[in-house]
This record gives sequence, C-alpha cells and structure tokens, in this order.
Amino acid sequence: MRARRYWYAYRGMVVKQTRRFLRAWVQNLLPSVVTAALFLTIFGHLVGRELSGMGGVPYADFLLPGLIILAVVTNAYSNVTLAFYGARLQRHIEELLVAPLPAWLIVAGFATGGVLRGLLAGALVLAVALPFTSLQVHYPLATLGIAITSALLFALAGLLNGLFARSFDHTSVISTFVLTPLIYLGGLFYPVERLDEPWQTVAAANPMHYMIAGFRHGLLGTGGFDGTVTFGILAAATVAVGGLAWGLVARGVRIRA
Repeated sequence: MRARRYWYAYRGMVVKQTRRFLRAWVQNLLPSVVTAALFLTIFGHLVGRELSGMGGVPYADFLLPGLIILAVVTNAYSNVTLAFYGARLQRHIEELLVAPLPAWLIVAGFATGGVLRGLLAGALVLAVALPFTSLQVHYPLATLGIAITSALLFALAGLLNGLFARSFDHTSVISTFVLTPLIYLGGLFYPVERLDEPWQTVAAANPMHYMIAGFRHGLLGTGGFDGTVTFGILAAATVAVGGLAWGLVARGVRIRA
C-alpha cells in the first residue's frame, strides 16, 4: 500500500514537471537547439573546413558530443533550479513536506523532471545536428549511461541552487558563471591532451572534461577515455550531491519558516 502511494506521488511530480517544461518548449528546449546549430554551422563547417580534423575525425563530428552534453546538463540543471525555487516561492513545496512522503521521494521527483528535460534537449540537438555530421554511435550503452548520469548529477545540483536561491536572479548565476565556463574549458572545442602544462593538469581537475571525453568516446570511438575513472567520478559526485540534497530537504533547510 505504501509503495503504491509513493508511486502515485512520484508519478504526479514527474508529470507536473514534464508538463511545465513542455508547455513552454520554445523558451525551454529551442535555445539549446539553436545554439548547437549555430556552433556547428560557424565553427564546425565555416571554421572547421580550414582544419584537417580534430582527434582523427572531422571537426563538426568532434564538436557535436560536447554540444549535446552542454544541452543535457544545462537543461537538467535549470529545470530543477527554477521548479524548486518556484515551489518555494509559491509555498506549495510545504504541501509536499506535510504529506506522508519521505524526503528522498521529493528529491527524486524533481530530479527526474530535470533528467527528462536534459535528455530530451540532448536528443533534439542530436537530431538537428545529424545532417551536419557523419556521426556513427560506437558505444551506445556507455554513451547513454554518461548522458543519464550527467543529467542526474546536474539535476540534483540544480535542486541545491533552487533551495538556496533568494531570487530568480540567483537561479541563473551558477549556470552562467560556473557551469557554462566549465563546459567550454572542459574540451568542448579542443582535445585537452593538446594543452601545455600546467593547463592540462588544471583541465584534468574539471569534472566536465570527463563527461565530454567519455561521451565523445561513446559517440565517435576516439579520444582518451578511461571508463572506470569517468563513471567512478560521476557516480561519486552524484551520490554526494544527492545525499546532500536529501539531507537538506529532510531537515527543511530554507523551506520551513
């Protein structure tokens, strides 16, 4: 009986989050597609045709995995941030807290909505980019695993941002000034292996480097990739961030007056 109640509550939260971002798909999903198309057109072809290739593949192909990961993590992050902050602002998060639901279920409901939006945005970018590239997926399971784990990690991180944000302006600060620069500096436009020291060592400390390198390897079958390291880092970070979000929601931090 309890499991059924939990399932209905979880399904309700996920459906609500999904309907919320689908209703405003123009502002939620379309920007990632337009950005990827512009990058592929300008850098992948207009600039890339002057290059002999990158990492053993055409530059447009090299660029695409990073653009997909960019769409996945930014959409997963922003969806949960805005949803959770909106729930706090409108005070209907308190309805979930007083309901007979565990904190982990509330976290899971919000995070799943973010994961779904992130994966949908990544799939749309992939679909739009296919005419620009000669893409062939080499390792589909690894590719999908990295995409899902990355989306979950940043959905949980977005919940933390939504928990501590004091205004709508605060919901975009981390995404703009931390998340996007880390992706750009994580090997989106270039192989990290070509950097001189100490920049190669600095880049190795960037978690986005492992996401992009692993996802690129899964799609293109190229580039240095250690599956154990990549999945180990992603899994450890996801468990840590998820545990922190669970604990904060369970204690009602920044929620209960």
